[in-house]
Amino acid sequence: MKKGFGLISAIIILLLVATLMVVVVKFAFISVKHTSDSYIQQRAELFMQSAVENALLAIEGYDRKANGNCLENITFEDPQGRFVAKINVLKYYCYDLNDCPCANAVNIQTPKSHGYVLLKVTVESNESNEKNSGKKIKLQKITLQRP
Repeated sequence: MKKGFGLISAIIILLLVATLMVVVVKFAFISVKHTSDSYIQQRAELFMQSAVENALLAIEGYDRKANGNCLENITFEDPQGRFVAKINVLKYYCYDLNDCPCANAVNIQTPKSHGYVLLKVTVESNESNEKNSGKKIKLQKITLQRP
């Protein structure tokens, strides 16, 4: 009877160890996936900040009077092809509407706020890029900025 009990005990211990190993491997897989997703998310957020700064430079350098209109849509692509940023200028806040020949210009009462723009920024990942590991990320942000 003692030999049979020892065999059953060994099988139960092996099953417990195997179950524990399955749990450890599953946890490791989830941890790696989370780290990868967090990395791509952080890259997208940094690209979004860079795109906003570049959009402000583009708006500041754009000659509205010579062109007779204002920038409304700006698109940036990551040099590695990982992300695309689409920026829509929702509103231009102008003290004097003669300076802003924009359809989406808003007249304001104080010259201190002249030149502000309301931007809607959308960043999407390129799923076909192998560095993104087929992950789909889409970030949106609405921000008030002064060029």
